[in-house]
Amino acid sequence: MKRILILLLCCAMQSIMAQDEGAYQKVTQTFQENFNAQNVDVIFDLYTTEMQEAMTKEGVSRFVNGCHEQFGNLKSLSFIETAEGINSYTATFEKISLVMELQLSAEGKISTIQFQEP
Repeated sequence: MKRILILLLCCAMQSIMAQDEGAYQKVTQTFQENFNAQNVDVIFDLYTTEMQEAMTKEGVSRFVNGCHEQFGNLKSLSFIETAEGINSYTATFEKISLVMELQLSAEGKISTIQFQEP
């Protein structure tokens, strides 16, 4: 009985983790495509309501346009690790590589995003 319970728990955890991976993959792909196109409206819509209120569309526009001007197109995002609920990626731009930290809400919206030097 104990083994069956452990097996069921493992199966349930695996499906939950797969859903998270799918959500992160979808958001990172959408972010990359729209960052390169400098489509601020789509990127803004990826954010949680709280992030939208804190950053405003004008702030997101400055962030996207400023990063694009300084770093160039976002060529790739490669997963590094998950720590404390935040996924880290190597963000390879045309001019530099940075670490992108990303956290999604339960609804699959961006609740945290930041770029920093490795």
